[in-house]
Amino acid sequence: MRLSYAVNDLVTAAIADGRSRRTVGDYQQKLQPLVDFLDDKPIEEVTTSDLRSYAAHLRTRSTRYDSHPNRNKIEGGLAQASVAGYLRVLRRLFRFAEGEGWIKENPAKAIRIPKPKRGEPKAISTQDFSSLLQAVQGDTVNERRNRAMLLLLADSAARVGGLVRIRLADLDLEQRTVYLVEKGEKGRYAFFSPLTGEAIKAWLAVRPAGVSDYLFVNLGARYGEPMSTQTVSEVLRRLKEKVGIQGAINPHSFRHGFAREFLKNGGNLASLADIMGHSDISVTWQAYAVFTVDELKAAHARYSPVAYLERQAANGSAAT
Repeated sequence: MRLSYAVNDLVTAAIADGRSRRTVGDYQQKLQPLVDFLDDKPIEEVTTSDLRSYAAHLRTRSTRYDSHPNRNKIEGGLAQASVAGYLRVLRRLFRFAEGEGWIKENPAKAIRIPKPKRGEPKAISTQDFSSLLQAVQGDTVNERRNRAMLLLLADSAARVGGLVRIRLADLDLEQRTVYLVEKGEKGRYAFFSPLTGEAIKAWLAVRPAGVSDYLFVNLGARYGEPMSTQTVSEVLRRLKEKVGIQGAINPHSFRHGFAREFLKNGGNLASLADIMGHSDISVTWQAYAVFTVDELKAAHARYSPVAYLERQAANGSAAT
């Protein structure tokens, strides 16, 4: 079986299994370079040596977005995280092929996936978040919707895909919970604070009647239809421009912001993983427990046992 046919079968299986459109798109976009590199040879003839050559090719590429459906090719090599993404999908293809009985030995087992470096925090800052809220303090329909949306993004740690899929029936305003359906069609309950609950009530009071049963709907073009992830990103872009913010403002920056503030305020990693819908705590640590040197220094001063003894001694001296 040719590699291209194997990729098509994997994509079909992913769709049949209810995997997200993003996952399906990832398979298509990240496996095409492999097909091209190996000249679409039969999958049963692919060797570990072939795949190591491909991995080396990825690490030494001089361009990006070569096969991307929505972006133009640009100069510059792949980041380590991008290489890891390509190789992770490659290994998924060969596990699938092995499970289907197309190959007897899995040549991708020996391919090492590089561990992405933990970079700078990607979270929205509390100051920028406060500025965005100030920009939607008014009483217009748009401002009520956008305020509820901003608060729910920041308060629930929802992925943007889950946010736009919230239906009215998924909300429990009395218990302040919302049921989210996110990547991989996985569902989870998320929670929100009284302030967010009041903002949602204010939005519901003016939300167009007799339209879609989704919580957040369009108010301009495509009036009454559910908002898309692109629409949410566009709303945030316009608010960022209006306020003049320079920092990270995108739907996922709110999720990062929730995780960082949760940990900075003493929350534990295990609880955070459950709240964010991660089945593996290492995913939470790798992606969201990222702090600057100054933040780590402040945490050390707060939680170090030696620092605690110093505070106790200082308090004792003050008391005498």
